[in-house]
Amino acid sequence: LGTSCGELYEYSLSASFSSDHSVGGGSTMTDDGRSGKETGEDELPLLLVRLNVSEQKYGRIRQESNTTEGANAGAVSGLHFERLGSGGNNAGIGGNRGVEEDIIVLAVTSGINKQTRLHTYLSQASSDDRDLNTTAKSSPVDGSVFCNVFSSNESTSRRSFIELPGSINHADLKICGEGFAMRTETGIYYGNIDKSNNMIAPFSKGSSGIVDAGMLPYENSSLPVSIAITTHHFITLNETNEVRFINRIAKKTIQKERVDWISMAHGSGAGVLDDGIHGGGVGELIMDVRRPNQIWLWKSRSLIHISSTREDRDVWKFSLEYCLSKSPSSQLSSRKRGLHSADDKYLDAEFDNAKALCTNNIQKAVVTTARAKYHLSHNRIELAAKYMAQCPPELMPFAETSTQLAIPLLLGGRSSTMKDTRKGGNGLISYLLHKMQFYKARNDNVACTMIGAWLVELYLHERERNGTLDSHTEGNNVSQAKSPSGNNVLLQQFLSSNAYNMDAQTILNILCSHDATATECAVYAASSGDIGTAVNAALCVADVKSGALDALRVLSDSPIEQAEPFYYKYAFTLLCRAPMAASKSFLARFNQGLSATKLLPAFMNYEKKRSNSKAALKNVQRGENVAFEGVDTNRKLSKSHSFFDNDTASVTYFEGAITLGCRSPAIYNYLVSLYVGMDNENPLFNFISKHISSTSTLPGMQPKQSSPLDMNYALSTILQSGRHFRSAIKLYMGFGMRFRAVELAIKVDPDLAKELASESVERDEKKRLWLMIARHAAMEGESSGGKEVVSKILSVLNECGSGVLSIEDVLPFLPDVAQIDQFKDEICDALTSYSSKIEEYLKEMSDCDQTCNGLREEIRRLTDYHQTMSSEARCAFTGEVVAEADEPFYVFPSGYVFLEKALKNEVMPYLNERQQSKVESIEKEICDLKSKVNPSTIGHTGYWEKSEAEYRLESLQSELDGLIAAECPLTGSVMVDSIDRSFADSKEDELYIASDDLMMEA
Repeated sequence: LGTSCGELYEYSLSASFSSDHSVGGGSTMTDDGRSGKETGEDELPLLLVRLNVSEQKYGRIRQESNTTEGANAGAVSGLHFERLGSGGNNAGIGGNRGVEEDIIVLAVTSGINKQTRLHTYLSQASSDDRDLNTTAKSSPVDGSVFCNVFSSNESTSRRSFIELPGSINHADLKICGEGFAMRTETGIYYGNIDKSNNMIAPFSKGSSGIVDAGMLPYENSSLPVSIAITTHHFITLNETNEVRFINRIAKKTIQKERVDWISMAHGSGAGVLDDGIHGGGVGELIMDVRRPNQIWLWKSRSLIHISSTREDRDVWKFSLEYCLSKSPSSQLSSRKRGLHSADDKYLDAEFDNAKALCTNNIQKAVVTTARAKYHLSHNRIELAAKYMAQCPPELMPFAETSTQLAIPLLLGGRSSTMKDTRKGGNGLISYLLHKMQFYKARNDNVACTMIGAWLVELYLHERERNGTLDSHTEGNNVSQAKSPSGNNVLLQQFLSSNAYNMDAQTILNILCSHDATATECAVYAASSGDIGTAVNAALCVADVKSGALDALRVLSDSPIEQAEPFYYKYAFTLLCRAPMAASKSFLARFNQGLSATKLLPAFMNYEKKRSNSKAALKNVQRGENVAFEGVDTNRKLSKSHSFFDNDTASVTYFEGAITLGCRSPAIYNYLVSLYVGMDNENPLFNFISKHISSTSTLPGMQPKQSSPLDMNYALSTILQSGRHFRSAIKLYMGFGMRFRAVELAIKVDPDLAKELASESVERDEKKRLWLMIARHAAMEGESSGGKEVVSKILSVLNECGSGVLSIEDVLPFLPDVAQIDQFKDEICDALTSYSSKIEEYLKEMSDCDQTCNGLREEIRRLTDYHQTMSSEARCAFTGEVVAEADEPFYVFPSGYVFLEKALKNEVMPYLNERQQSKVESIEKEICDLKSKVNPSTIGHTGYWEKSEAEYRLESLQSELDGLIAAECPLTGSVMVDSIDRSFADSKEDELYIASDDLMMEA
């Protein structure tokens, strides 16, 4: 709220959050977090600031107070606040007041004989002031939403004002979007509220939150009684009811309308006229900040809506006129101002704004044409060329425009300065480049070839002219000409980016006509897709290494489908001239399909040439001059500048190819041969260790071919070389030939042989290996004079560990005559070991005797096993009393009793085919034997009185019992196996199924 005393207040509307209105002194919370009484007591206004007062005092104003401080200040005639940044662009304050936001407040004070001022207050919510309790310490306004706005803390608040000339009773403030207008005595003060991050981010010195401000004087010095503002216009109303519409960009009146209130009242049929209409008085322009396009003219009880139709239809013209009327600062030297000064950026933004206001392509073309002519008139050739290329041919014909830009270049030496000639050339090149982009987007290759040929000629002409200029320029003038290297870069960039839109043969002819280098031709040939020509041209340069690098660059930049054949064709040449770069280039294209197997011959030839060169060099060093492969040595060495020896190039490539997934055995084998030729064995040993499975060293297992490495080839190659035996030992272990590995290791590294023997897991093999080591140790001792034979053998005996070798195993290796004192301890240890083993064997024999006795006792107990059964026991399957049945029966420890026939019928389905056939054969044989034996004698004769048939019968019966009565069918595995069987075979289920069938028929 603003007062006539120049004071700003905040007044909060209270709202109870509680629905329980109890009697008593309860308190309610307002929406800003402050409390009030539920009895209906109003919240008092909160004084925020006194404008135009040097000593500001803050605090609550009680209703009974009647302060007169600030009465001489102007009244607050305009007030606006708005959220900025994180607070959004909404006008007004709402929502959660506990969260502080960036706010701008505009306040206008005015009055008769008072100063007319526009006050600006800016705030920035900081992390230190998020808590209201914290801000209360630095803000004079405790608990206010605007605490940061009117705070005295300069880190979060900034205040400023501008005093305008003249004195007016009511200087009203109108807002539309970001723009505002203020009525003063001398004119309309206008500007824009700066909502950019530059204003909201940490405050800069002098930042007031208002930009593009200015004063628009009134026409005929007539002070309007009211003003309004729209997106593109100011609207004024004077005392004679004349409404004027002033364009905000052109700052001139574009329309006038006079309002006849009386005739409008008669025409509306309102009847009786209001005194305010019939008499004098003035109206007022009314607008709503939330609806900037709604302008109303109010007088007494009449209201007129001021509407606009296509308000922005001519704004682009005024914007364009405003840009063209600007006097550019480009008259200054661009070297002093920079190519992108603040004035240039502002002018470009204004031209872009004028183009954005256009509603059709014709208007945009007019703006672009005017923009090009504007820059051309102010000697901005390159900018003018840029916009000329964007103009349609109807406004800027190609022939006339290019001729106009080419005139300074054609004048040459007759130009006033060489700088004008250079500007003309650059302007024409810029124009043609933009035209090239236009036709390139339309896929017009004919036009692209024509313009491209012209551009190539211009680039080459510029390079030749600059070269001539540099040769005649001295002192400070040398820096004024563009270097030929810069022109080369521009030419190569142009050729590379537009290669596929121009005819390659035409461009190559132009390059050759200007004596272009092979590198330049190679670059364009590569860009146009002619890989073979590009590589040939690159390899023909005098600097063979540089040419090879250019050729590799051409191949690397080309699609693999086109470049692959040329990789194979020129691989040997590239390796000879740039071996490491060629290897890395080949490796980079491996995953794209470049075959390592097809490159293998080139690497083999390169390595052969390396060895020949080394041999020739050795011959020269020895003073010999011999023919090598039909070529004279001196002649060959004279061409050594085209061959570069690198002993790691081939190894680097093949290692990388294998790492990337190459599985070719040829690559693995050739890499092994390269490793064998090296003096250092570590690369070979590491490579073989990596590609040999550790499980292949176990005895009795065949080596697993998990790697493409040919182990036979690798082993034979190493053995032929006569060195790198550690790798050969590793290969033997890969084959599972530990004996051969240890045999070779004894000659090379005895410690390694002992390590391999210790790793053996088979006792007999381990013993044989250590015996071989002991024999070798004895031989070494004999070769040294025979004094250390015993000590060496005893050392091996100690190293092999306990239980592997004993003293009697190595006795054959000892000399015929030796002092027993040297190995007395070993003999004693052996005797002690034998004694302990004899005791262990005796203990084992005693344990075996006890076990046998226990088994005999168990067998005797089982022969006398008895089972008690009730005389009325019934068969678990048939329910018959087994004592009354005339057939054998079985009694199980589980308590169940079964008749033989019922038990056999129950168990037979769960026997396999072999068991079932066995049961049938046993029953048949029992029947045959029973017919031969007297039934009365079965079971009543003694052991020695039984016949052979009776013995056979008892044996068969026992076997039958083992098949059908091995376990109880109701508690054993038979019951478990019968879980998934249905009960369809029972009589009850048959009756149930039959009843269902009858019901379905019914």
